[in-house]
Amino acid sequence: MKKSGVKNCLVLLAILLTALPVFAQKQEFSGGKISFSETMWDFGHVPKTGIVSHTYLIKNVGADTLIIVKVRTTCGCTTTPLTQQKLAPNQTTDMKVFFDPRKIVVSEATKKLQVISSDSIYPIAEVKFTAKIGTNSSLVKLTPPEINFDTVTLGAEEMRSIKIENISGEKLSINVIEGPGENVDLDLKNKTLKPDENIEVVFKLKKDTALGNISSSVTLDFEGTKIARVSIPIFGAVVSK
Repeated sequence: MKKSGVKNCLVLLAILLTALPVFAQKQEFSGGKISFSETMWDFGHVPKTGIVSHTYLIKNVGADTLIIVKVRTTCGCTTTPLTQQKLAPNQTTDMKVFFDPRKIVVSEATKKLQVISSDSIYPIAEVKFTAKIGTNSSLVKLTPPEINFDTVTLGAEEMRSIKIENISGEKLSINVIEGPGENVDLDLKNKTLKPDENIEVVFKLKKDTALGNISSSVTLDFEGTKIARVSIPIFGAVVSK
């Protein structure tokens, strides 16, 4: 073989060896497939007094590794860092979304987020949420419409409550759909409401809540012949003694 032929073979071999890691990486990604606990979430009626949140579950339902590259928000909402960005088959991770209705001027809104991943079919997958902002439900009246713990000293146990009044004219059942977060306990003793009846729902902040801002929410469904959903912002701050 001529020297030029040997040289060309060596160059070709070097190129192939350089490309192997990239090829292997593409093979690792190719079998990942993204799935969500839901692609549309409804906050229902949201007061214009505080931030509400929802946690989407992201699952890899493919046969190989799924890499979540980035979560892109286009709606004035924010997300917390994912608990895990590299998912083996059947693994899940949380994507918690915070929505601030105080920044929205319309009474009804639909917003979306884009999840960029190594899914070869849906590399940019979208999830959405809706909210009725600053409007009251025709089935129930909440007083106040939010839970404000104000400033709480570290280690203290604080309680706040909301009065829920049935204004629908019929019996309603109450279901907790999501919340109120790991730092707050919800005491809902009565899960049915007769016409014109009202109940007190107590929210208790746990003693071991860490220093910093409190930001969560609870979402309730009220169901009779109609269904009304309400999301209640929970906020405040824990400060040192």
